[in-house]
Amino acid sequence: MERDHSSSLTSATLLSKTIDFLRFPLIVGVVFIHTDFSNIIIQGSKQVNILHFPVFAHVFFLFSKLVFEVCVPLFFFISGFLFFYRTESFTFEVYLKKLKSRLHSLFIPYIFWNFAVLLFFFLAQTFFGGLLSGANKPIVQYSISDWLWSFWDTSHIHVQATKNLPINSPFWFIRDLMVLVVLSPIVYILIKKLHLFAVLIIGGIWVCNPYFYLPGWSTVSFFFFSAGAYFSLHKKNFVLIMKSFLPWSTPCYILLLVGAFYSLGGGWWSYSYCANVLVGLITVVAVTASFIEKGHWRPNYFLASASFFIFAYHRLPLVFIIKFLFNQIRPQTDATLLFLYFLCPAIIILLGLLFYWAIKKLLPSFTAVICGGRLS
Repeated sequence: MERDHSSSLTSATLLSKTIDFLRFPLIVGVVFIHTDFSNIIIQGSKQVNILHFPVFAHVFFLFSKLVFEVCVPLFFFISGFLFFYRTESFTFEVYLKKLKSRLHSLFIPYIFWNFAVLLFFFLAQTFFGGLLSGANKPIVQYSISDWLWSFWDTSHIHVQATKNLPINSPFWFIRDLMVLVVLSPIVYILIKKLHLFAVLIIGGIWVCNPYFYLPGWSTVSFFFFSAGAYFSLHKKNFVLIMKSFLPWSTPCYILLLVGAFYSLGGGWWSYSYCANVLVGLITVVAVTASFIEKGHWRPNYFLASASFFIFAYHRLPLVFIIKFLFNQIRPQTDATLLFLYFLCPAIIILLGLLFYWAIKKLLPSFTAVICGGRLS
């Protein structure tokens, strides 16, 4: 790629450093998305109605439902970009090589971490049943089909489930990504034949129905993975392109965030949401690249390598920490809820970094396997 003359960094180096830097803060955003107090049930009793706490509700909505909503689409975008990065041709041999690579980086961790959550549930149901909702089918009662569905779509096990998620719910991202990897020849043909027009069509489908979701397939995954693939296959440095939008993307994003508060529940909400995600994605990449280019920020490769571990382990421990603290503190004020909103993710992230450091030091080969080879 061309050299960026405004900096001592080459454009390729700026691209690499921006992606590496973003891994950890994006995972932090994912943890905050899952820090949801709206449906905390302990022994059949709902603990709090967040609508009774307007200050907390607005802060929660701003961060978990707007600002951090850019995290998952950006991960899909980066995944699509990296999957096709420096791919001159997409022969059958290249396809098989990429499938083999993703077997180690996606499929094996997917199996391990879903099984780990099954084990976590079993132990929690056995020793800490009082902190559970009691709504889920006990692991000891699982049939063979239940065990199989737990790795793909738990709505076949729990009739009250509202989402088609694997037992380790954040791994819907990995599940959908694996489907896209299998179907990558279709993405390749679309991008090669229709170029930007393909991305615009797929993007239009996403805007019209941003919440369309089937097990293994969603409009958000298809669009952003394809968009990343477009930049990669056409040798476009998305970091440089998005950085050039910085003068207008940041104020535009702030205005969109403000507007989203007023469009909540309205007929234009889905369009407002999509605009926030798109402009937010550009802004996040542009700001990060700008600070890295100026030398103010630099990637921390330990945090970058620990990001997958935190993503993989965080969901059930986070629920446990939330329920434990709710059971101990019984929050009844905006201030207490805000305190817990920031405390719970901080505990989970710090514990995750500690656990990752320990097992990486003690069992580096094992850690490499369960993290898909993502070691610094």
